[in-house]
Amino acid sequence: MKRIVGVLALLLTLSLVAGCGHRARAGDYRDYAYRAARAGLWREALARWEQVHELTPDDPGILNNLAVAHEAQGENLRAKELYEGAVALAPDDEEIRHNLLEFRRAHPELYPEGNEDDE
Repeated sequence: MKRIVGVLALLLTLSLVAGCGHRARAGDYRDYAYRAARAGLWREALARWEQVHELTPDDPGILNNLAVAHEAQGENLRAKELYEGAVALAPDDEEIRHNLLEFRRAHPELYPEGNEDDE
């Protein structure tokens, strides 16, 4: 019951932000996206991260988050593009590189050449 109330409160808050006449800041969308993802609301998280991406298109962390959300929804080809784009923008970011490596291990069918480059 607590979870349902929490999810409903989150959805109400998200709908209020989406309906505001002014443009919310990227940080606001980012915060809501993290909350939605933690609640398992991947479509909502994806929508908010897309809004952040429009405001900050070169943010590798947002590309990484978009990749995670697409992967969670089974959209693995799109997730692959996003993970690789995030690594291209931030090749030294250990978390982003780790996420790509884990994705490659989970989806070897998308990498017929193998995973040896990331070992």
